[in-house]
Amino acid sequence: MLSLTARALLCGVAAAALAGCTSARGAHTPQEAAPPRITLVDVKSAQDAQAQEIARLAADVKAMDAQQAFLVAEIKSLSEQLAKLKTSLDEQLAKLKTSLDDAESSMRSLRATPVPPESRPAPVPAPPPTPAPAPASSTSGPTPSRNTEADRMFAGALAKLRAGDDGQAALEFTEFVTQYPAHPQAAAAQNYIGDAYYRQREYRQALGEYQKTVDTYTQAAQVSEALLKIGLCQRALGDGARAKTSWEQVIKQFPKSDAARQARTLLAARPAAGR
Repeated sequence: MLSLTARALLCGVAAAALAGCTSARGAHTPQEAAPPRITLVDVKSAQDAQAQEIARLAADVKAMDAQQAFLVAEIKSLSEQLAKLKTSLDEQLAKLKTSLDDAESSMRSLRATPVPPESRPAPVPAPPPTPAPAPASSTSGPTPSRNTEADRMFAGALAKLRAGDDGQAALEFTEFVTQYPAHPQAAAAQNYIGDAYYRQREYRQALGEYQKTVDTYTQAAQVSEALLKIGLCQRALGDGARAKTSWEQVIKQFPKSDAARQARTLLAARPAAGR
């Protein structure tokens, strides 16, 4: 049995040891870090940084808006230029087509066919010199005035046709035929009505006008020319078979005419052009 003194000594040693362990454990336990303190300087710095970032973003947006506006203006300008080019191209194509059509119609009809003597228009009379006295006649007085007016009307209509005023020429020739159906130039005038419509690419109307010449008049030169041009109208309308028949009719009925010569040329050219 230990004495009281020994027990007290042991208790003291144990207490000292416990105290030492506690002290050592406390020395190794880390202390919690204190939260940082936010000052006004820190707040102001953060606000300045945000303001700079906002300003930078605003500048970027403004630059992008300016670039977009520039691109929109460029696109609009290019679209306008493209539209102008398209319009110009369409006009050039239309002029080219008109020129080709006019060249064909002129070559095949108006300018390729010489005007026969009976259909040549009389020139517009200039103021005549004082005529020699003529015997008075109750039947011959009105006739020169009427024929002169008819010749004047025919020449005026032909001048309109040659100047390219096809619509007005058709109207004036129609008026001439209506007023002077038995005039020696009436058949030529009827053919010129057809020419005016043909040059305007109104092929069905032109065909009908040429047919009137065939049905109404007997002059060989005018009827053969009308048949030739009926074939041209039929070809323009896509009816090659009827065009061939019309040209063969010209050759058969008027073999020595200028229209027959042109009809032979057209028939010979058909295989090369395609049926």
